[in-house]
Amino acid sequence: MKINEALKALRKDLDLTQKQMIKGTDITVTHYSKMEKGQNRIFIDDIFKILKCRNVSISYFFTRYFNENNRLNYSEKLNLAFYNKNLDEAKKIKKEIFHDKSTTHELKDRAILILDALKQNYNYAITEEVMNFFRYKDWTQNDEAIIILGNSIRIDNLMSMKPLLLKLVKKYPNLNTHTIEKQRRLATVGINYLYTLRKAQKQLDNPTIKILDWLKTMSNFPELGILKELYAYFMAVYTDQTNISQNIKQVLKISGYKNISENLPN
Repeated sequence: MKINEALKALRKDLDLTQKQMIKGTDITVTHYSKMEKGQNRIFIDDIFKILKCRNVSISYFFTRYFNENNRLNYSEKLNLAFYNKNLDEAKKIKKEIFHDKSTTHELKDRAILILDALKQNYNYAITEEVMNFFRYKDWTQNDEAIIILGNSIRIDNLMSMKPLLLKLVKKYPNLNTHTIEKQRRLATVGINYLYTLRKAQKQLDNPTIKILDWLKTMSNFPELGILKELYAYFMAVYTDQTNISQNIKQVLKISGYKNISENLPN
C-alpha cells in the first residue's frame, strides 16, 4: 500500500472527513486532498502531525497499513548499514527502495548518499541536488532533511555542514524536551559530524564544544543507549581520557557493535 493510500484508509477507518482528519495541524484541506490522491509529496513530519492529532501511534499506523518493508524500516536498515560500513547490505537496501513505488524521493536520495559514502566516491552533483533541502527557511522542521543531513557529512564538506548543524543546535537546544525518535534523528546528525570531524582534526574548537554540550542533553532512555555511548566516547577522546574511550570501545565490541567500535577515530 502506498503512503497516500494508507492515509486515506486510516481516515476511512476513523470515519472522518478530510477536514476532520487534519484538525489541529497546519495542513490545508486542499493540500491534504492532494496528499491522498498522490499529487503532492508527502513528508514524514506531516504524517506525524496528523497521527498525533488523531491519537494514533506511529507503530500502529505502519503495522496496520504497511508490510514489514515499510519506509521506516528502510530508514533503520540504512542507518545500520552505514554504521557497520556494510556496502553489500547498503546496495541490497537501495535496490529494495528503488523497486518499492511507495518510497519517497527523500529516501531514495538518502540511499544514494549512504551508498556513495560507503564507496568513498563523493558525487558533487548528487550533493548539490540534496543541498536544496537546506535552502528553505524551515528545513530544520523537516525530519527527512535532518536525516539526509546526517548522512551527507563528509570530510570534504565539513565547512558547509557545520553551520547547518549549528542551526539544529539553535532550533532544538534541549534534546530531552523532544520525543525519543526526534532525539535519535538529531543526535545522529551530531554524532556523524563528530565522527567525521575527528577523522579530519584532533583539536577541540568552540563549535565542537557546543555540539558536545548539545548531545549531553539527550534523555537517559534505553532506546538512545548507543548514541549516549558514542557521545561519551567523543567526549572522552576530545578531553584526552584514553582509558574511558578505550573502555567504551570495548563495551561496544562485546555488545555486538564490533564494526562501529573498530571504526571509531581515536
